[in-house]
Amino acid sequence: MQTGNSSTSLDTQIEVAFGRPITALHHDIETPDVRRVLEVRAMLAVVERHLEQIRDRLHTATAPDRNCAELADEDLTVDAEWLAAAGRSRNRHAQDITSLLCAGPPASHPNQVRMATGAPACSASSPPVRASTTVLPHR
Repeated sequence: MQTGNSSTSLDTQIEVAFGRPITALHHDIETPDVRRVLEVRAMLAVVERHLEQIRDRLHTATAPDRNCAELADEDLTVDAEWLAAAGRSRNRHAQDITSLLCAGPPASHPNQVRMATGAPACSASSPPVRASTTVLPHR
């Protein structure tokens, strides 16, 4: 699944935080802050594309013109489980990006890209970044 040119739901937030478009950020991949955000953004793009595929599959399976006798309970259950797991993963990646944007580059590194003043509002009570441990059901 190619996501290099795929947009994500957080692209605007990333662009505002860094003050440049996503395409320009790819030129600063050696900058640690940019690299981290773009790495998590790539994972977010994969998960969001997966969510779209699951949603489309469920819409097709439950279309008004479909015969209800064709609905397979097991397939719908598995798709619902995948949808929930992908949704949790998407939320974690979004939280990770927001946390990275809130942290910003350390002031001790003046040569690093400085984030624009329009960075997202961050609170001290933001939950810590956690690794994704979602286990997807077998298909």
